[in-house]
Amino acid sequence: MNNLTEKYIKQINFLLKEIGGLSVMSKTFSKLDISLVEEDSEAPKVHEAYGSTLNILSNLFGAKSPQVKSLIDQRKQIVSKKYSTEYELRKTCHMVYGILASVKNDIKAGLITNIVIQASGEIIGDFLAIAKNELKNGNKDVAAVLASAALEDSLKRKADELDIKTENKDLSQVINALKSQGFFSGAEAPIVSSYVKLRNSAMHADWVKIQGTDVSSLIGFLEPFLVKNFS
Repeated sequence: MNNLTEKYIKQINFLLKEIGGLSVMSKTFSKLDISLVEEDSEAPKVHEAYGSTLNILSNLFGAKSPQVKSLIDQRKQIVSKKYSTEYELRKTCHMVYGILASVKNDIKAGLITNIVIQASGEIIGDFLAIAKNELKNGNKDVAAVLASAALEDSLKRKADELDIKTENKDLSQVINALKSQGFFSGAEAPIVSSYVKLRNSAMHADWVKIQGTDVSSLIGFLEPFLVKNFS
């Protein structure tokens, strides 16, 4: 098992443990139940796990892969049902947990042959293209999650190239580390830092704080940024 494989297994194990420890995994809710879990504490963890799973699938299979499309479509279907928050979280948890467990088994069995290759700028660009299309179709929240994932993934890849440790570091810490290495040029540093708030809102499912114009701005920044740094 190579180092990258071990890294994915470690990340997946962490997510499985996090998800498995949530009350929404162990309790049963009807579609109309209200306020049966500590939503304020558990909802962000569920949505962070969903975002992390999107990143993992994108890295392994590509942003336009059937695996990524299936995850996004399943999540859309859950949200569209207008179930109670608790039931929605439970459905999302079980979906993500099952996908992660399956991917872990495939990795350990050697069935994912391209795991030794990190996703290239082209794959991140594909991910961004999906976000752009979702925004065009009026799905600003989905677009925000995808664009934020593309931002975080691209920055962490560059940090890895510069031998900056990214494990257990939040996006602000990664950005500051890149600043100290002189990675950013011109006004890039403050612009990138300004998107951290959008990223946090997207990953914590704080949809009311997300504006379509902000998502469009992030996408507009990332397109030339990827060309510059991943071509």
